[in-house]
Amino acid sequence: MSELGEKADRILELLSKQNTLTVEELKEKISLEDTSLLNFMHLGELIELIKEDVRITRFGYEIITVE
Repeated sequence: MSELGEKADRILELLSKQNTLTVEELKEKISLEDTSLLNFMHLGELIELIKEDVRITRFGYEIITVE
């Protein structure tokens, strides 16, 4: 898996456990340099970006729980 794919998976895993994190908290935990990956995940409806808060969507949760 690519580095971006691994970061996206990690973001979804963190959000599935903590429900809501700020953009800054995610940038620190995942070592993101900017918000482009978060914006891409938001466009794909995997996460919700509301101001500085980030939450996993139902679709994003379904993606990480598929067996």
